[in-house]
Amino acid sequence: MKHWKKLLFIFIYVCLSILLAIYTYAMLDPLDINETRKSITIYDTNGDVLYESNFKKNMEWTSIEQIPEFIQDAFVSVEDRRFYNHAGFDPIRIIKALKNNVMSGGVVEGGSTITQQYAKNLFLTNEQTISRKIQEFFYATRLEMQYSKAEILEGYLNTLYYGHGIYGVRNAAKFFFNKELADLDIAQTAMLIGIPNGPSLYSPYLHPDYAKARQELILSVFVQRDLISEDEYQAAMKEQLTYASHEDDQNVYGNEEYFITVVLEELAQKNLLDKSNTLQVYTSYDPKVQKALMNSIDASMDKEDPLECAGIVLEPFTSHVLAIAGGKDYTISQFNRAMYAKRQVASTVKPLLYYNALCQGFTPSTTFISQPTTFQVESGEYEPHNYGNRYPYREISMINAISMSDNIYAVKTHLFLGTTTLHHSLLDFGIEQSQENPSEALGTVNMSVYELGNIYNTFASEGLYREATFIQKVVDEENNVLLEADTQNKRLMDRDKTLVLNQMLTSTYDMRNRTTSYPTMTGSVPKTKVGVKSGTSDWDGWVAGFNPVYTVAVWTGYDDNRLLEKTHYEEAKSIFKKTFDELFPQGDGPWYAPSDAIETRYVDPISGQVSSQGSPYWYLKE
Repeated sequence: MKHWKKLLFIFIYVCLSILLAIYTYAMLDPLDINETRKSITIYDTNGDVLYESNFKKNMEWTSIEQIPEFIQDAFVSVEDRRFYNHAGFDPIRIIKALKNNVMSGGVVEGGSTITQQYAKNLFLTNEQTISRKIQEFFYATRLEMQYSKAEILEGYLNTLYYGHGIYGVRNAAKFFFNKELADLDIAQTAMLIGIPNGPSLYSPYLHPDYAKARQELILSVFVQRDLISEDEYQAAMKEQLTYASHEDDQNVYGNEEYFITVVLEELAQKNLLDKSNTLQVYTSYDPKVQKALMNSIDASMDKEDPLECAGIVLEPFTSHVLAIAGGKDYTISQFNRAMYAKRQVASTVKPLLYYNALCQGFTPSTTFISQPTTFQVESGEYEPHNYGNRYPYREISMINAISMSDNIYAVKTHLFLGTTTLHHSLLDFGIEQSQENPSEALGTVNMSVYELGNIYNTFASEGLYREATFIQKVVDEENNVLLEADTQNKRLMDRDKTLVLNQMLTSTYDMRNRTTSYPTMTGSVPKTKVGVKSGTSDWDGWVAGFNPVYTVAVWTGYDDNRLLEKTHYEEAKSIFKKTFDELFPQGDGPWYAPSDAIETRYVDPISGQVSSQGSPYWYLKE
């Protein structure tokens, strides 16, 4: 027993000695919280601030004397009840948090004090790593040894992030309620305390139900800790909160989170995500386009259904990413499906196949018979089927094959050209996962929305290719350029043949193509003219299309790869249509002009024969 007591004494002695050394260092090593802090600022395409890694250095600062005592006490009671008694970290809180996290099997509670959170806001990023937590601890001890509790609380309340680009409790009061701090009531104060814990989850503009539940939890803490009376608690619970209107603010609804995440990930990959540098990051993010995409997703997807989606909007000829959605709601899932989920692209690969056919002498009027067919290939017999086992049992043109997404025509073309042709084209676009086989013509290759968007953006750019970019330029505080996007396009596809293909992609809503069914985009075509192709597999729904201004690619499906009900094939089409309709509400978007090497022919699109009653398609002049 004496032996264990001795060991315990030695352990306590060593721990206290270490703490004494740490706090001695913290007291002697000056920490100027008013110095120019390093930060990362991300700008959108309009030059407006999209994201800042810490609070704005030129923000309006509110002194502790201007912050009502009730608000100070309310934050302390909820966020760090022993704030005035600890020296930067709270061992009791840490132990309780560890216990609750172990019992729950995950991270449900944090142990950070107000001082630690303030240190993070000032000097660190939100990166969840052990090294970052150690840095946070050392900064917190230095703050505690060199500044008063009032100064620390003042800084904390001024650097809280509320989402929507809002920092500080005073600015939040103005943003959410259009009020000064002194005019806030109990219910409003509780709402403002709850939001910084998860701005994208607890903002009443984004998730009013979650925000209200969080506010009610905080009100219960108020009454438990004698901050308010029972009567005040009941009155606050019943109060219907009214929020300030921000109808003209494009970014208010948190649409930008997926885009910001991609930018930060790229900065980290380039070893630029470092608070030792002050970085100005200029991006192609367009809030108007992002809003159009997210509004379309909100109108087309059921938030309660596990069915997910992803989308991207690119700018032809520059390959700038203007908007991205990695899912239907960032607060539900932060996984960026548009970048990292690779799914079978199905029939959306066929236009690339048909471009290769045009290069080998095919024309939009080249015909094959579409009927049930068994192909003899190296691996044995291959027997593809049309959707619903519907076949026209006749010669059909390439135009009609695109319009109806005919699988027999696609496989015949693929085998005629040789399976290496499409495979090499996919490799040209960086699709390393391509496998040379007969079924690749039907889209058995897996791609991300981003990768498919790159291919279709090349169609939209008349054959010019440049990999899509989010970041256009990064400069440091001395205006040195640290990173700059490539602005040189590569001629990956012949311009004239690409234009012929683009015009053929209007066949997906040309009703003169009707044979066994309607053209694949019937009922889902935007008001403005686009080239578009849909694709469906048992697990995925796709639509990708473009005009000279925008390229839009959309995917829908389940994360666990469960079978996609046929009723869910329409969501991707709906998102595509609504996005273009919001971008061109008058249907006045531009279209391409044929070059001197192209002529317009009016043809029966099913047979490909010239017809005065036919539809206009483009052909290379003979």
